[in-house]
Order: sequence, then C-alpha cells, then structure tokens
Amino acid sequence: MFPQVRYLCLSSERERKMSKISKEINLKEMAKRTMILDINARYFGFETLMLMENAGRGVADEISRRYGDGKKVGIFCGLGNNRGDGFVVARHLMDKYEVTLFLLGSSKEITTEEARKNWQILENTNLRKIYIRDSTDLSKYDFGQFDIIVDGILGTGILGDLREPYRSAVLKINGTHAKKVSIDIPTGYGSEVSIKSDLTLSFHFPKSEGAEILTLGIPREIEDRIGPGDVKILEKRRTDAHKGQAGRVMIVGGSSFFRGALEYAAKAAAKIADLVYHCSPEPCLGAVEKIPDLLGPCLQGEFLAEEHVQEIVRRVNQYRCDSVVIGPGLGLGPEKGIMEGTKKLVLSLVREMRDKKIVIDADGLNAILENLEILHENVVVTPHRGEFRRLSGQEPTPVNVTQFAKKYRCIVVLKGPVDLVSDGTRTKLNFTGNPGMATGGTGDILSGTIAGFAAKNDLFEASLAATFVTGLAGDFVQKEKGYYFTATDVLEKLSEAIRWAEGF
Repeated sequence: MFPQVRYLCLSSERERKMSKISKEINLKEMAKRTMILDINARYFGFETLMLMENAGRGVADEISRRYGDGKKVGIFCGLGNNRGDGFVVARHLMDKYEVTLFLLGSSKEITTEEARKNWQILENTNLRKIYIRDSTDLSKYDFGQFDIIVDGILGTGILGDLREPYRSAVLKINGTHAKKVSIDIPTGYGSEVSIKSDLTLSFHFPKSEGAEILTLGIPREIEDRIGPGDVKILEKRRTDAHKGQAGRVMIVGGSSFFRGALEYAAKAAAKIADLVYHCSPEPCLGAVEKIPDLLGPCLQGEFLAEEHVQEIVRRVNQYRCDSVVIGPGLGLGPEKGIMEGTKKLVLSLVREMRDKKIVIDADGLNAILENLEILHENVVVTPHRGEFRRLSGQEPTPVNVTQFAKKYRCIVVLKGPVDLVSDGTRTKLNFTGNPGMATGGTGDILSGTIAGFAAKNDLFEASLAATFVTGLAGDFVQKEKGYYFTATDVLEKLSEAIRWAEGF
C-alpha cells in the first residue's frame, strides 16, 4: 500500500508543478500580448493616460453596478503596471463610497508619467492614503472593515512567487470576508499565494481563468496592426554577450546572373545576428569577397543544384545555424525561371532541415510551386501578390492568405501596399513602407531581416518585427529622397529603424 500512496503523492505533486508551469507560460504570453497592445495603441494614436482612465473608470462603474453604493472600499496599489488604474478607480469611487487607498511602497517609486499624474490628482483630495512600506505596517490596519477590496497590486508583467510585503498583504486580504475585485489579473496568479478574487476584470482580453472582459476603447482592428510593440518584445542582446549568442544565419542563394540578392539578404541579417554564413556558387565569389560579414567558401558550379544538398546541410549543422534563408538569386534571370536541379535542391533542404527556421523567398518560391506539401511550421514564405497568386491560385486577400497559412501549417508574409503576416491563426497587417520600395533587392532585405530576428526569436514574431522595420527603413529613406532610391538606401536605414522601434 505504501508504494502506491507514495506514487499517488508524487503524481499529484507533478501535476501541481505542471499546472504552475503551464500558468507561468500563459502569463508570459499574456504579458507579451499586453505589452504589444499598449505600445502599438500608443503608436496608432491612443494616449496611455486615456487608456488608463478608460480602465479605471470601467472597473469603478462595474463595482458600482454590481455592489451598489455606500460601501467601505479598500484599494490596494503596488508597483505593477496596473497601479495607475487603481488610482483612477479610487477617484471615481470616492464620492459614492468610503475609500481608503493603500500604496505598497513609496509615492517616489511611481515611475510612469501617467500613474504620477493620477497620483498627483489624488494628492489634491482628502482621500485617505496609507503607505505600506514593509510587512510590519500591515498589522496596524484592519482589512476586515472593508466591504469591497480592489486588488491593483501587481499586473501581468510580474511573474514568480510574491515577495514581501506583497505576500503578507495578499494573505491578509484573503483572510477577509470582503468582495475582492482584481484589476486585469489577480495578484500572484499562478504562484503559491494569490488573491482569491470574486471578480477579475481584464482589459481587452482575459488574462486568467474566469476573468470578465472590459473594453478600453481599442478596436480589434488596432490589435491586428503591426507596430513598434512587435519589435520591442523581441529578445535583446545581453550586455555580457559572446560572439554567436545573438544568433547564426545561413543564406542559400546567388547564381551567375544574381549576385546582389545574396548581398542584400546577408547584410540585413548581419545587422541583427552575430554570424552570417553563405552557400552560393562560384560566380558569387566577387560579391562575397566584398562583404566582410559573410562567412564561408563558395560552392563549385555556376548554379546551386541537387548535388550541393548534403554539403549545405553539413555546413548548416557544423556552423550551428539557427535560421536559413533559401532563395535570393537562385534563378536563371528574369522570365527564365529556375533550373530543375536547383528546384530539387530547395525541396530537399526544406525536407531535411525541419528543425531549422527557414525563410523561403524569390526563386525559392518558384522551386516549391508544385510541392507545397513540404511546407511546415518552421517555414515562412515571403511572396508578393503575383507570387501568391501563382502559389495558391487565389487572390491575395486576408482571408485567402490566412487559409493558405493554415492549410500548409506555415507562415506567410505577403508583400504589398499593405503587408499581411499570418500563421493561419493570427493575421496582422503592416502599414509601413511606400511605393519607392518596389525596387529590386528590398524583398531580399526583408528575408534577411526575418532570418536575423528568427535566429533567437519565435518565427512568427520575427516575421512581424522584420516586416515593420523594413518598411519603416524605407519610410525613413522616402522622407529624405522622395521615391527615388535603391534597396541599398533602405539597407543603410535598417539599423536606425530597429533602434527607433526599440526606443518607442
């Protein structure tokens, strides 16, 4: 009997740990999605102060509607992103309720401008404000006096077990009979100690089990647009980083006719990843020698073909490449298509490197035209509108792009006046870029940028960020030169575009 009991205990403990890990993963995704929405909403004209007002007023109105007026309310605000929302809630409730605001920390620690403004408003009122600087302060106050407790302590960006005085505050709040209302997400959700909320009001989308949704006034259309938030969430280069830790990219392309395509893709990737390698034929030697960032010898022959497959796979593995671009410059020239041996090369590489993140562009798309079944979740295809028609036999509409991505379990980056990026579940639109970018080479820059970001990030997220910054780089050029510029001009502005997005 004892071994069985022990087994059951271990199984229960394992399930508990797995549940905690699952919640942590979900919280990270929710925090990321929230951050993207907040930043992109600001980019598209929504002031953060306005969104904070909408959030706080929405919570206050819901409390009044559900519980009636004249109650004693304790509002607890910590150092999370929703602290400012709690300040707004207090302001909207103080005329109808007996409100006490508890600030876990010092008012000097209110770092965001919007939260400071709302705190300054409260400073000009007679609202009762109490500072909780450490756990010993908690014993001075009776939380049981409150009919309603509003939890605005920590938001979605805080993960892991609670530290003091938050842990003790949560335990004391849970010990009361008050109705507990959590703003956006219960403090400590997913950890050992968390607010046992009676009502959780999440903004825009639910962030915990049983949460109800309040609108912030941001249309779904805005969430479906790509912006600087899609760049800011990507992994940043560590201050103590060593060579290779920011990613390794392989560029497979080039021919006796096309040399610049290889150069554009490689230089774009090199601005993001640490190491960029190439597998290109001998006619590209001159171009390769001009690019110090591009590593590796050329392969024998005028074109890449099926006989090169094993050597390319060997190099990708030997150099520990994280992502691979296949296609820039692989063809015979305008209107001449692609050699049969090169087609077989592309198909074989996609099949054999399923564990690598692959970007297929240009003549790589022509190679897979009749073999779309080889696509998989680690592949992004980057067609323009004409190429999408040839690939799918359909018009390049958002619905058709989404269905194509879902059917073939891949990611599609459709290039056009408005770019579309879809993984079959999520489809987002990009509005950066301009007609001047309809010039040879800009597509290769996009492919290299996707691969550069993908080396250390999720492939879909890398595709969104790359599409935004490549178009933004083109917009920077257009402001200086009008529509008369080259892909080289866009490449030169790429670093500036990435830096601008990261600093937005």
